[in-house]
Amino acid sequence: MSVEPVGFSFPLECLEKEVSSTYNEIHLKRARDKGTVEITAPSFVRWALTAEQ
Repeated sequence: MSVEPVGFSFPLECLEKEVSSTYNEIHLKRARDKGTVEITAPSFVRWALTAEQ
């Protein structure tokens, strides 16, 4: 997973037929007008994301 334009990224291990939860919080020094969250996962992975400001 990566968050741009702040350059924050971290790997998550996705295991087939297993459910897991991960919670991350980022504190930015200043507000941004726009941002992008990118998630790349194998086809067997089902995922959900909640992003708040």
